[in-house]
Amino acid sequence: MNKPSTRKTDHHGEWSLRTITIALAVAAGFALLPSDASAVPLTISNATTQIVVNGGEALSPDSGTALVDYDGYFRYTDLGAGDETTWSIDPLLRFANGSTAVLSDGLAGGFGSPSDIGGGVIRSTAATGGINVTADTQLIGSNARTTFHFASGTVMDGTTLVFYAENDLFGPNDDTAAFTGSIAGGNLALFQFDTAAGGLTVKMTGDGITNAALSLFGAGPWDFSGTAFGNFLTVGDLSVLSADGSNFAATNDDLGLALAFDLSGLDATLVVDYDTQPDPPGVPEPTSLALLGIGLAAARRTTRRR
Repeated sequence: MNKPSTRKTDHHGEWSLRTITIALAVAAGFALLPSDASAVPLTISNATTQIVVNGGEALSPDSGTALVDYDGYFRYTDLGAGDETTWSIDPLLRFANGSTAVLSDGLAGGFGSPSDIGGGVIRSTAATGGINVTADTQLIGSNARTTFHFASGTVMDGTTLVFYAENDLFGPNDDTAAFTGSIAGGNLALFQFDTAAGGLTVKMTGDGITNAALSLFGAGPWDFSGTAFGNFLTVGDLSVLSADGSNFAATNDDLGLALAFDLSGLDATLVVDYDTQPDPPGVPEPTSLALLGIGLAAARRTTRRR
């Protein structure tokens, strides 16, 4: 199943849209835009970064299918690099029975329109599978921090929150991913950057605060077969993730990253940080990734988006 043609197949339109978005942010003085009943989406900007929070308004041609949605819960633009890093950032719940709910797809039970609750925080709420979800996103420097809170009348053991980011740094091709640290060590960090363009790196980390434990993570490719990384996650198949990075896909034309948290009890809270940083420096590459990089040109897929 292909991604919507409205985004990745039209690079000229994509760059024009990004240029317009950045110009509008500058003209607005990088201020938090006020919200009202029809204010969808909501934007937070500063001198370096812009995030546009869609909440549940990330409607795309793939809403209601096995795909997470174009633009997702929020969009992230690094203003200095002039790049909107994201194709889709989507939180999804996998319930104990194996079913899933993509919270940002605009369907019943998922996030509604976002609201400005003050203090530079944009909130989205959802009620699905007997779980009430609150997501508060704020911009701290260049870091988009989302704090998730889950409340249920029955214990949430067996429920997993997956935070999926399909990153497109300077376009969808030539992606490289790496990770440092470990779940056991409490210092896991995921990275993704564009091998050809360079100059910008996505960094994604997460922490369980209350009754939430980071349990799995991964990186995986997009392809045309309908078995893309995001497809597996959206239908509740977490086999593409691991606790130790053993199936972490370091190189591919088009990669996504994911963190998974096990929820428990009646009340759970976790935090996910999505940031960018210069590259180089800042991305320690494991030895295995460095070796893979030697043959990267030969290993890249010949198929490109039309």
